[in-house]
Amino acid sequence: APLKRKICLERELLTCISDLQEEVTRRKNHIADLDHEIHTLNENISTLTKELELKGKEVLKIRSEANQQIRAHEQDLCKKHERDMAELNALHHRETQNMLSDFNKAQELLKDKISALQILLEGTEEKFRNRESRPEDLQMIAELKEMVTERETLVKKLVDDKKFYQLELVNRETNFNKVFNTSPNVGVINPLIKQKRKNDKSANRFSSSPNLRANAEASGAGSSQPQPSRLQPIPNSPIHQLELNTSKPLPPPTPPTESKKFMR
Repeated sequence: APLKRKICLERELLTCISDLQEEVTRRKNHIADLDHEIHTLNENISTLTKELELKGKEVLKIRSEANQQIRAHEQDLCKKHERDMAELNALHHRETQNMLSDFNKAQELLKDKISALQILLEGTEEKFRNRESRPEDLQMIAELKEMVTERETLVKKLVDDKKFYQLELVNRETNFNKVFNTSPNVGVINPLIKQKRKNDKSANRFSSSPNLRANAEASGAGSSQPQPSRLQPIPNSPIHQLELNTSKPLPPPTPPTESKKFMR
């Protein structure tokens, strides 16, 4: 029994060893395949790297060529733009010169027209200053002169009337002062007082006759004294005033029967 057990164990171990050897072989083969694939991949990588380098060089070359072409095109465009600008500047200069010459010609023409119009205006003004008088102007001047003469005559007449009325007023005031004295005392009629005599003097008819008589005697007695040239107003009298009442002037002189009125 122990021998059989030992033999079985050996067989199991041999079987296990063979299985492990097969597994090792299989693993070695797999490693070999992987090494081959890695080698292949490395070759592919190197090939792709070379191709990429070539493509990068081609791209750089193409980019440099494109940049050169762009620079050349830009230079061409700049030269063309400069030529166009030079042509436009020359055209603008020619047009400016033409416009300046046209403006100078127009200015000279306007100066000639202005001088001609100035000469014509001076001649017209000379004709206007030396023109003959129109009949209607002469008639109007005569009418105005006649109206001015009438107005001067009327003003002179008014001044003379004013002097006459002033002298008349002074004369009347002097006469009133001589007759009624410079300070007359006006009496008031009292109808209740009985009359003394029917044929008495008019001075006895008033209640204030003694005052009036006394004033008359005083004026007769003192006739040698100088008397003022104006009538003195009655005290507290609203009618008499110191100055001449201008609200009611003296009546104007009779106007002339025929007068001409010019209304323009």
